Amino acid sequence: MEQRDAPEFIIEAFADPNSVRDVVRAILHTIFFLRYFPAILPQTRDFLGVEVAYVPDDQIETLIDQRATALVRQLDAERHQNSRNAGSYNSGSRGQITVQFLEKRRKKTWLPIRAGDDEIPWESWTIKVTVSEPRTEGERIKVRKATESTLQNAVMKALTLANSHKDHIPPITTTETNPFPYQIYVGGVPRSHNAASQHQGQRHNQQSQMQTEQPSTLASAAGGWASRMGIY
Repeated sequence: MEQRDAPEFIIEAFADPNSVRDVVRAILHTIFFLRYFPAILPQTRDFLGVEVAYVPDDQIETLIDQRATALVRQLDAERHQNSRNAGSYNSGSRGQITVQFLEKRRKKTWLPIRAGDDEIPWESWTIKVTVSEPRTEGERIKVRKATESTLQNAVMKALTLANSHKDHIPPITTTETNPFPYQIYVGGVPRSHNAASQHQGQRHNQQSQMQTEQPSTLASAAGGWASRMGIY
């Protein structure tokens, strides 16, 4: 049977440098809450005034914290580089973080031995983050409001997408443990994880191109978002 491409859902996020980590964590926790299938007692947590449901699992929380911190460091380095190159204090940065949910499938072999399992992506979520640093107190207030507003919209979009797209979820054969492995990648997804579909390979190439964009281009894009939000 021909294998279909794994759906990819895109979530846009906006934040000032001090809020990036909380914004990313909030969206990641929402995604895992929506795609974590073992029976759990959900809990909620406040992120920037937005109440978010999350999975009370130490392994998931640790992974989310680690990846969110790595993205913040990458964005900080890029923002500082942009500032030096552009000669402006207010230089933006852009980055992304991707969650893949995987299905274990038995490897095909002609030998009469167990060949192990392949882990095939069945769904991915990409959070695209735009960061802009305010220069004045008035801008800081506007950025904060824009951050809270876009976070609320991002959480609602994730809820809508997850509830509207369910037919592609693989069969669940156990209720004792999480049936689907998962990975979180900062930046582009490694090519080895894209071999399952040509479409995913194209996404990798597009991400590689984005990473080679000139700092002035990235700063301009971030500034453009801020202008649309009525900040600058």
